[in-house]
Parts: sequence; structure tokens; C-alpha cells
Amino acid sequence: METNYKITCDLFSLPYDDFNQILYAPRLGFISIVNNDLVNLLADVETLDVQILNQEQKAALDYLHKKNLLNGSSEMNIVSPTLIEYEPTMLTLFPTNQCNLRCKYCYASAGDFKPLTMDWFYATNAIDTLINNVKKRGSKSVALGFHGGGEPLFPWELIKRTVEYAEEQSAKAELKISIFSATNGLLSSSQLEWIIQHFSNLNISFDGLPHIQDIQRPLPNGKGSFEFVNRTIKFLDDHQFNYGLRSTISSLNVDVMENCLDYIINNYKTKTIHFEPLFYCGRCKTTNSLSPEMEKFIENFIKCELKAKECGITLVYSGCRIDNLTTSFCGATQDNFALTPDGYLTTCYEVTSKDDPKSDTFFIGKITENGQVEIDESKRKYLNSLSVDNLAYCSDCFAKWHCGGECIAKLGHTDYSGPRGHDRCKLNRHLIKNRLINIAQGNYSHQESNSTNKEIKENQF
Repeated sequence: METNYKITCDLFSLPYDDFNQILYAPRLGFISIVNNDLVNLLADVETLDVQILNQEQKAALDYLHKKNLLNGSSEMNIVSPTLIEYEPTMLTLFPTNQCNLRCKYCYASAGDFKPLTMDWFYATNAIDTLINNVKKRGSKSVALGFHGGGEPLFPWELIKRTVEYAEEQSAKAELKISIFSATNGLLSSSQLEWIIQHFSNLNISFDGLPHIQDIQRPLPNGKGSFEFVNRTIKFLDDHQFNYGLRSTISSLNVDVMENCLDYIINNYKTKTIHFEPLFYCGRCKTTNSLSPEMEKFIENFIKCELKAKECGITLVYSGCRIDNLTTSFCGATQDNFALTPDGYLTTCYEVTSKDDPKSDTFFIGKITENGQVEIDESKRKYLNSLSVDNLAYCSDCFAKWHCGGECIAKLGHTDYSGPRGHDRCKLNRHLIKNRLINIAQGNYSHQESNSTNKEIKENQF
């Protein structure tokens, strides 16, 4: 018996209805609705005697051969080799652990600990290292961001001084610089005037509806913060400044996600909205009643993404990035360069303090007394190894190239190369599958979807 067909790509079949399945090859950009008979044929394709195939079967297999699913493929290579040297070209500074809000779910419990503000020495040496890295790598642009376990823009004079220093050093090196920040939006008019002159964009935390914002993100005195954040967003809209809004979805607003979306669309001009379910950590450990039911999040997110698309809005959830293929959920395993207020280098934006047990893994170095970046190469090598192509648990998962193996800081255990399978993992698979179905049905644009669906259906048997 001679075999003429062999599957030579990452290929998955997903349930669709009683008679059909979704056939998906992520690294080929191939997706189609096919009947069960074709899926069953593919299950045995490598042991088939081609002489017994009927004309329709052979036509279907020949079509998949033409599309590179069989007998040699040209899959996109998304596994990049680890750089020999630690030379990141983007820097994120965590200027402080202080905050002018007391959000009920804050992952870092910002404002609850001894105040820390970054020393000028750390900021300048990190920027100098960044610019040297960019020059060595032959790049023409440099990126500087602000994030961390407090409100990044809270130490305002430090922020201005740091930005101006970065701009000056970039200009000397003839590099283009982009500056961005996460923020809670509690900013004065004078601060905003300065920001629109120096920053490329902001990502603002805003929980969708005025009363939800006031409850979940109060001021230290317990009063609401909506009026301040609303003023900031309106200012940015008036000045046509680029920003996105990030809403934390809790038990308080999971049932009104559509209302949250409608409120944002009807009142603001942002084109990017990020809905993220509350994760059990930090301050919300004492308020775990805020955790949403994942089934409700799934149901309402699906409704929202259809409405957002109709309105020209990009709706984001971090574990469902259907337009991207990646080996990692984020830069935590890919040489992130993020600096804590006290000079430690962390690769995870959610691990910002030496008191966090996870810092044993994610703190990979520090800035020394002589201003040099010192790296623990064994830690770096371990984190670099946690790409999704090395995770046994994810090996047979259709969603792996989109979620990148999930956020390793949220696994709930320290076996970072070990099992996933928790609520977020299930959520990722559900939402990614839903988007794949929409692509196959023609509800989302996709370079292969329209022609693939038409041609394969003509060859069904």
C-alpha cells in the first residue's frame, strides 16, 4: 500500500455543528468549515491507500495539498532565537508604589506600603543603557514607558525630568523616541497639556460606567473618581490625542458589559477598549466577592465584540489575540526591561516588589552602584525557555499561538512550565474559538477565510 498524503503542519479541528467542524492551521492562516467526513479522512490520511479514494475525496485532499496543509508546508516561523546578550530596546520604568486612588482590586495594593519613589540615578542609568542597546542593535527608534505598582505619573516632577532627559539623550544619538504610560487618569489640565506635547499615547484605567468607576476605583477618602477621569478623557478627545481605555470586569459590572461599552462609545472617541476580568490577587484577596463568573464574562464579551466591530472599535481581551501569532503571552519570558523604584529589573509588570514571592523568578537583575545593568543569566535563560512551543500542556491546543501559554504570573502555582487549565485558560480557548468561527463564517476579515470557505465547500462529499 502506497501513501501519497501526509499532514505537515499544525492542524486542528474544532466542533462546529452536528455535521461540520472548523479546520484550522494557525501558522498557515488557513481556516474553513468542513464536513465530518473530511475530518475523518484526515485522521487516517497517512495510512490511506490512495487507490481506494473516490474522486471527491481526492479533490478535497488535493485542495488541502495546494493550500500547503499536506505534503510539505510553508508555515510561518514564529519561534525566534533568544538573543545571546540582554539588549532590550524598550524600557518601562515603575516610578513609584504610591497612588492617589485606592482601587478595590489593585494587584499591587498600591498605597498600602512604605512609599518608594525611583531615584534619579536609576532612571538615568536605565535610559543610558537603553539607548546604548538601540545603537548596538542598529535600530533608529527608542521606546520609553511608565507603569508599575502605583500610579506611574504620581511623582510628576520625576516624570517630567525623566522624559526630558530621555528626549535629550535620544536626540544626541539621532534616535526617534516614543513615550507612553498607563495611568489612572487623575491628571490636571497643566499635566495633560504637557503630556500631549511629549507622549505618544496613554492607556487609561476606566471601569465603563460612572457609578462602577466610583465604587471600584475610589479616592483614598472613599469618594468617587469618575469626575476626574471623565475630565481627563474629554480633554484628550478635544486635543485628538491617542489613548485607550482599560476596564476591569468584576461581579459588579459583568452583567452590564454592553452598557459599559455603550457608555464609552457614546461619550468618548477612543478606538481601543480593553475588557479584562478581575484576577484574584493583591487587594482583591480581601474582596474576592468581586470576582466575576467567567461564563457571564464569555457571554457578554461575545455580545460586546460584535457591537464594537459594528462601531469601528477594537475590543481587546489579553488572552484572545486572534490577529497575532506569538510564542509568549507577554514580554515576561522575552527579555522585558522594566525597572522597579528601588533599582531591580523585573520582566513582569505585575511583580513590582521584592516582597512578592514571585520576584524570586521575575527579578532577573539590578542596576549596580556603578550604574551598570547586572543580569542573572540563569534566571533569564529559564524565563526565555517558557515559550509556548516548549510547554507540554499546550502542545495540542489550537489556541496556543494566540494566547502564548497564558499569563504565567496568574497560574496560581510556581511550576511555570507546568499545567494551565484554570479559568483564564478555559476563557482563552472559548473566546479564541468563537472568533475563529466568526472568521470562518465571514463575520471577521481574514486573508484566507472567504476563498477557503467557498472552495472547500465545493469539494465536500
